[in-house]
Amino acid sequence: MDDFDKDFPDFDWKNTPAYKHPGGKDCPCPKHEYIREQINVAKTLNTNSKNIDADKKPSSNVTLKFCPDHYNVYFNEVIPAMPLKYRIITKIALKLGAVVIQQIPYMMSDKCFYCKFGSGGFDKKVELPPI
Repeated sequence: MDDFDKDFPDFDWKNTPAYKHPGGKDCPCPKHEYIREQINVAKTLNTNSKNIDADKKPSSNVTLKFCPDHYNVYFNEVIPAMPLKYRIITKIALKLGAVVIQQIPYMMSDKCFYCKFGSGGFDKKVELPPI
């Protein structure tokens, strides 16, 4: 920054739009230095994320846990009652693994999605869980 002030003593880089700076995108002012640094960081992150194997990337799937009663209700009543479009999307999501349905034992029913948040739940909560 001191070099920039020495080279351009009368230039007010803070109050001048970036496109009017001397040298255009190669201007040595702190504003353009910051922009170049951010571009380099973005490029580095992009290339690093491409080099990671698909197996090592964190999965972004949704896991729903159901007690045995609600597990059967979900597959035998809820999915068949959905409109065709949503039924197909749900089945595709289940096959791809984007949505994972787990059946948990009765003694863990406090973790059941419907027991906690459903309309007839044993421990009904008014807010949905974070995903």
